[in-house]
Amino acid sequence: MAEFCSQCSPFDNEYDIDIFKIALKLKNGHSKNILCEGCNIRAVYKDEEGLIYLGKLENKEIKLYSVKLEELIK
Repeated sequence: MAEFCSQCSPFDNEYDIDIFKIALKLKNGHSKNILCEGCNIRAVYKDEEGLIYLGKLENKEIKLYSVKLEELIK
């Protein structure tokens, strides 16, 4: 069965991976690998300064995109 994250789930408020909760729990300088089959997010990373990045699979490479915590609230 496909797993969807809180950013792309086609079901109203039903998702398998809560990106917001993951980002909140991460310590600075750490990441968590995930596998969202809907939007190709592969990781959530929090840098040493507390900035949050989503790692997305694009053209067989992981690209990091900076996001604000507020953007992750679903």
